[in-house]
Amino acid sequence: MSRGARAFHRHAQAVLDHELTRARGRLTEIPVERRLVVEEVSARVAAAVVDAVLLHAHDEPSLAQALASIYDGEPVPELRAVSCLAD
Repeated sequence: MSRGARAFHRHAQAVLDHELTRARGRLTEIPVERRLVVEEVSARVAAAVVDAVLLHAHDEPSLAQALASIYDGEPVPELRAVSCLAD
């Protein structure tokens, strides 16, 4: 896996962690074991979406260039999610 692909996966994980933190209040309404399943499935979905985008980038040069411009540059000290006004 390339450095850019790893960075993209780390960024997706940061966004997932942020969104799960935001949803924790609502998730407390379900039993702990179900909550853990929701979090695990969410992580698998996020990873699958990243993998699908990376696969699509092999056939789509503009997507590959966009991903490279974001994730293949200088090391980013911390990839994180950013809250929007709707949060």
